[in-house]
Amino acid sequence: MILVFVSSTPTQGQGTIIFSGQVSVYGTNYYEQGMLFQVIIPTPRSGLPSYDSMGIIRPNTYNNYATNGTPYLGFSQLLNQSDYVSFSLTNGYSFGLTSVQLGDPLAPSPSLVPIMFIGLLGNGSTVTNTFTTPGIGANSLLNYTYTSAFASGLTSVDILAPRWAMDNLVFGNVAPVPEPGTTCLLVAGVLLGAWRWRRRTATNNALTPSSGSGNGLGKQT
Repeated sequence: MILVFVSSTPTQGQGTIIFSGQVSVYGTNYYEQGMLFQVIIPTPRSGLPSYDSMGIIRPNTYNNYATNGTPYLGFSQLLNQSDYVSFSLTNGYSFGLTSVQLGDPLAPSPSLVPIMFIGLLGNGSTVTNTFTTPGIGANSLLNYTYTSAFASGLTSVDILAPRWAMDNLVFGNVAPVPEPGTTCLLVAGVLLGAWRWRRRTATNNALTPSSGSGNGLGKQT
């Protein structure tokens, strides 16, 4: 019997993105603790710029922006209705999300804002979690908790919303993503081992005489 062992022990890692750094030129990239946030532009529009930008909003900077006491990342679809922000670990590892602070970047908030997170898993499937800011004149960020579907195995996450403010994104369960070839090898090894075990069992049963069969010779009288 052949056994193929593949290590599945996760590389433990966790952290909180506090958005205290700087956004790249024109606000298309932000990097912190190994996590890269990027503006994705599926459909470029004519004219310049052809996309919307992210920005780090610092306390007491703008009167018409939400406050959180600390810097946060903000994004609004003003120039292109198809662009959005996606984030992932730059080392290609998978991760999980625990909680986040979200709000309407406009203050006071004029309306409810649904903020959808779409997580891509290593097997190609997706999970979705939507949080809705309260509106009714809100001017700060609130705490939200992700469902268990976001606890691990995410390779990237898209944020779909007309506008959002985000702070203190807590992530964890960082682990290498298994190579497709390694997974196939594991499955093949298990199947081969099972086939050989069944074949050996069948052969042994065929060679072992039945307890009531005797030696095959008739008794002479």
